[in-house]
Amino acid sequence: MNYPPDLIEEQISSVDKAWELLNEKLPEFQVIFDIWHAWFCDIVKDVEVQEVVTSTVVVSYARMALRNGTLSIQPRNYHSEKHIDDLIYRLIAVSQLSSSHFITDYGWALLSIFMSAHDLRQSEKNNEQELVGNNEQASFQEVIRILDVVDQHKIVRQEHKELLKLMIHGSTFGRGEDTKGNIYIGNLVKVLLKGVAYFDDDDKELAYLACDIDTANVSADLKDYAQSSINVYNEIQTISGNSMSAQLFFGTLQSDYFFELQKFNSKVGKQAFAQQKLDNTPKIKKLCSLIQQLDPEMENNDVVDYYLLQINELS
Repeated sequence: MNYPPDLIEEQISSVDKAWELLNEKLPEFQVIFDIWHAWFCDIVKDVEVQEVVTSTVVVSYARMALRNGTLSIQPRNYHSEKHIDDLIYRLIAVSQLSSSHFITDYGWALLSIFMSAHDLRQSEKNNEQELVGNNEQASFQEVIRILDVVDQHKIVRQEHKELLKLMIHGSTFGRGEDTKGNIYIGNLVKVLLKGVAYFDDDDKELAYLACDIDTANVSADLKDYAQSSINVYNEIQTISGNSMSAQLFFGTLQSDYFFELQKFNSKVGKQAFAQQKLDNTPKIKKLCSLIQQLDPEMENNDVVDYYLLQINELS
C-alpha cells in the first residue's frame, strides 16, 4: 500500500524546519542530540554519512515529537520521542561491546536511522491481509521520503535501503498470520528472510539487533520496565477509550509479552540484554501471577496502584 505524506510531513519538510521546531518548543532535545551526535561522529568518520544520518535523525525526531509525542495534540505515552531517547542510549551501550565490532559505518548509520524513524507512523489501520504492519510500512515509506530530501548524493545506497526496510518491517511485533498461512511470533525478521538470498550474515545480525534493541525494555531496571509497561497500557487506554482491563494487561498480556513474544535473536543483543532479562524473570513471573489472582471486579486504577506497590517491594 501507499502511505502519502500527512500534515506533519508538510509542516516539517526540511532539516531547518525541524531544528526551528525543536529549538523553540523542545530545547531539551539538545541534550540527547549532543550525546548521540558525539558518539556517532566518533564511531563513523565519513563526514557525508554524518550529515545525511544527522539530518534524518533530526527530522524524524521532530516529526515524532509533533505527531506522537510531547508536542502532539494527541500525545502517546509510549510511542513518542522519549522512546527514541531510550533506544539511542541502548544503541550506544551496545557499541561498547566487543561483539559489536563487526558493525561497519553503514551498520551504525542504519541503526541510528532505525532508532529515530521506525515508529514514525502509529495511527494506520490494522493490516489483516499481510504480516507487515501498516504502521511499519508507512514509517518506512516516510523515512525514504526523508532520505530523498536530505541525501542528495545518494550516500545511502539501494542495498542499504533494503536492509533498513527489513529492520523496520521486521519490527512488526506480536502474533500474526497472513492469508497465505505464514505465522510469526515476536518480531517478523526471521519470516521476512525466508527465501531471501541477498542479505549476508552481518546484515541479518543487524536487522535482528535493531529489533532486539527496540524491545529491550524487558532488560531495564525493574522500576524502569514497570514504567514502560504502564506507558504502553496508558497509550492503549487512550486509543481504545479505556476499554482495556488493567488486570488482563498486567497479568496475562504482560506475561505473554515477557515470556512468549519477546526474544533476543541477535548475538550482540543476547550479550547486551539477556542476563538482565533473566534477572527480571522471576520477579515478573511472580508479579503477573499476583495480578491474575486479583478480584476481577477491581478498578483499573487500583490494579495499577497494586502493580506499582509490588514493583517497589520486588525492586
